[in-house]
This record gives sequence, C-alpha cells and structure tokens, in this order.
Amino acid sequence: MAYKTINVSPETYEKLLLYKHAGMSFDDVINKMMNLMPEEEFYRYVLEEHRRRMRKIRGGEIIS
Repeated sequence: MAYKTINVSPETYEKLLLYKHAGMSFDDVINKMMNLMPEEEFYRYVLEEHRRRMRKIRGGEIIS
C-alpha cells in the first residue's frame, strides 16, 4: 500500500499520540475519527463557520 506524508503541528502530533494505542497506526486513528462524523455533517459545519465569519466581516469585524 502506498502512503502519503501530511504535515501536522507538533501540538496536533502530540494529541494524535494520545489516541493511538495497541498497535494502531496514525492512519487507523484518523480514519476512526473521520468515521465519527459523516462528510455531509462536517461540510455543513464548515459552511456555517464560513457564513459566520462572513457576517462578522460584513459587520466590520476583523477576522484573523
């Protein structure tokens, strides 16, 4: 099986280590986490967050 390299911050790496146990790979951990939320639900969350930020920008708030 071919693998890809992804960059994560040291903080994210440390958090992932907390979920990894008993011979699990990082791939196993990430897949289990992704299976907890359907893609459609995740994209609804992302879209709502985008809309919230746009409302703030239109209201003159600075987003960082």
